[in-house]
Amino acid sequence: MELFKGKDEYGDSLKILLEQLWEYQEAEANLMVEIATIHYENGDTDNTIGFLEKSVEIYHELGFDEQEATIHDLIGDVYRNIDDLSNALEHYYKSLKISSTLKIPLETEVLAKIEECEAQQEKIEDKKVNKTVPIGSKVFDESSESEESIDYIKLGKRLDDIIALLDESAVYGTYQKYENPMFHLEEAYQMASSIDDKKGEAALLLIMGDVSLKGEKTKKALDFFHKSLNFFQRIGDKRGESISRLLMGTAYFLLGDVNEGSEYLRQSMDIIHGLDDSVLEKAALELLNSIYD
Repeated sequence: MELFKGKDEYGDSLKILLEQLWEYQEAEANLMVEIATIHYENGDTDNTIGFLEKSVEIYHELGFDEQEATIHDLIGDVYRNIDDLSNALEHYYKSLKISSTLKIPLETEVLAKIEECEAQQEKIEDKKVNKTVPIGSKVFDESSESEESIDYIKLGKRLDDIIALLDESAVYGTYQKYENPMFHLEEAYQMASSIDDKKGEAALLLIMGDVSLKGEKTKKALDFFHKSLNFFQRIGDKRGESISRLLMGTAYFLLGDVNEGSEYLRQSMDIIHGLDDSVLEKAALELLNSIYD
């Protein structure tokens, strides 16, 4: 048939044209990076980010993973230089997700940047709090270098004991042993979300809060605990709800909001009493003793 004559030539021509298109797209992405560099040197961060974002879209479309990871890292650097730590972390985590699968040196570099940004973010939050926090009969001053301070590791052990009482924690608790547990926990959370595993999502949020609290990132921990509570309430899991409220009360106490902390702890203990769960009640009382000790 005439229609199919020369189909081999057509296929070869199409392949050549596609290769040329990929070359043009790669050149376009490289050009975007060069333009972004000029804007950055001129102090125009908005255009710098804009052109870098265009380049990362092209690299993603082409499947150039290493270049995509590198540009996300660069965007993170730009945001970090203008003290936009939230957006910086977003792009650093995108870079980390790609570089960790490729096993390239960038992974280690980005991990270090993430840790530095999160520590810087926490310091900023602590300065905003700047309160004297009563812990039982003692006083913990977050704005000073007093010798009296909270043993976050010891407290974290109490939280571990409580979280371990959730069935789902047996599956996800091992992630805490990794060098960068938060990265692996977030990946597991995305997986649980993709299969609509609400109990798994709730448990992972508790574990992420626990990890944050051990790192003295109390406000971040509180946010994780609050999200976990929402999940447990939606699925009607009273045991999970009591644990979330218990951990939220602990976080509020550490932030100096004693009234709010006491309210959440009271709510938690009311639920635990209703469950008639002696193991959970014992673990909860041990945690409360750690707070008031």
